[in-house]
Amino acid sequence: MPIQTLIVEDERLVAQHISQLLQDEGYCVCAIASDGQTAIRKTIELQPDLILLDIRIKGEIDGIETAAHIQSLYNIPFLYLTAFSDRETVERAQLTSPMGYVLKPFRREQLLSSIAVALSTHAAQKNKSELEKDQSLAEKASASYRLKSTLVYIEDHLHHEINLDVLSGAIGMNSAYFCRFFRQEIGCSPYQYIIQQRIEKAKLLLKQRDQLINDVALECGFTTHSQFNRHFLKLVGVTPKEFQSIVIAK
Repeated sequence: MPIQTLIVEDERLVAQHISQLLQDEGYCVCAIASDGQTAIRKTIELQPDLILLDIRIKGEIDGIETAAHIQSLYNIPFLYLTAFSDRETVERAQLTSPMGYVLKPFRREQLLSSIAVALSTHAAQKNKSELEKDQSLAEKASASYRLKSTLVYIEDHLHHEINLDVLSGAIGMNSAYFCRFFRQEIGCSPYQYIIQQRIEKAKLLLKQRDQLINDVALECGFTTHSQFNRHFLKLVGVTPKEFQSIVIAK
């Protein structure tokens, strides 16, 4: 199956040139985005295998900020295609761990070889991380048995207010020690975990056509629409309304 590629480039002729070059080599260009927000939406909708990103693009966020947001949601390899190589830009780009940094104007062979190396490196890293994840899950399953009932309780009470004292008292800990123990075992605070689980539940509900966004917010434990909107946008990259329109349209 051809590699599904998303191109993020606000110069139309440049984007078309890159698109044609990739298609000539057997890649599939699933979409072209000219700004960061569109790129995030297209990533959620299409979940491409590869993303090529210009750094200076239209919109409120640049290519580096776009990459960082996508990276927080999906494990998709990406390369920067840019005319800028100043120290500040390169240092910012490095923080997002790209699979390549290709300077414009680039040669056809240069771009294709950079893509090939990026895909190969990402595949190797993915295999390694999956192996480590399996080992980590096995270790966590034995280490976190004390939190099993806590996680089940949270899952069953997402639509209610969840009290930290109730969670900690149920397993015989004071709240301060419970928070440290929870973060050590799960990797985030109880509050962050609850928000993440509420958003995951919301995503499932929003895929149903007959679900009103306000009803989803309440069913997932958010007291106001704005609170729901803020957390959803932060974790998913789009608003609940945008997410629902994307998944229903698919």
